Amino acid sequence: MENTKYIVPAIISAIIPGVGQIVKGEFVKGLLIIIVGGTLGFLFAWTFIVPILIWAWNVYDAFTSDSERAVVDDKSRRVGV
Repeated sequence: MENTKYIVPAIISAIIPGVGQIVKGEFVKGLLIIIVGGTLGFLFAWTFIVPILIWAWNVYDAFTSDSERAVVDDKSRRVGV
């Protein structure tokens, strides 16, 4: 159940793409997903598959991104802190 804290950003990203990354502290990645993903989704909306792929990748990235996990692992290895 280590990934339970990553479920919330994934759910948020499923509703509003990019916001889950912003919640996790990845502001630049979240803004890029909102801008680039939104633009590509709009331009290729007629294909239906491109917006779905962008949305699915966004949710997957919000769930599996290791930025916060690396900070937690780093602090847990320090001796005397």
